[in-house]
Amino acid sequence: MEFRRATIDDIGELVEMRMAMRAEREEGTCPLPAEEFRARTREYFLNHIPNESIIVWLAMEEDEVAATSGMCIHHVPPTYGNPSGKVGYLVNMFTLPRYRNRGVAAKLLEHLMEEAKARGCDRVALNTSKAGRRIYEKYGFLEVPNEMEYFLD
Repeated sequence: MEFRRATIDDIGELVEMRMAMRAEREEGTCPLPAEEFRARTREYFLNHIPNESIIVWLAMEEDEVAATSGMCIHHVPPTYGNPSGKVGYLVNMFTLPRYRNRGVAAKLLEHLMEEAKARGCDRVALNTSKAGRRIYEKYGFLEVPNEMEYFLD
């Protein structure tokens, strides 16, 4: 298995992997037609891969994308626990079912954590599925109290 950074040329595969991940993880139905969701996802990658506001790593098995992982880096005011104010937020961690339980996601996570360190992040956060939780716990991620979320209509 080969691991490499994604480029603009990989956007088609990234979109399809994200569609597969969302279909597996989301409960209910998407509020948008599938083609609009697909188009918005494509536009996101087109806008953010070139300027590295998202860093995407791929696991390739020959010519097939076996797994994806991504990290968005954003800045918040410095805190005692995060003096740089740089936060890596992990997204798009998805492995096709036939490649699971082979350490692929763990290797992708290692690449993203190296990227976070190289970019001076003091904190890395994520939202995980039940199935993915053990990978992050094994790496050393901890649940964070006092975090909340609100969805705007």
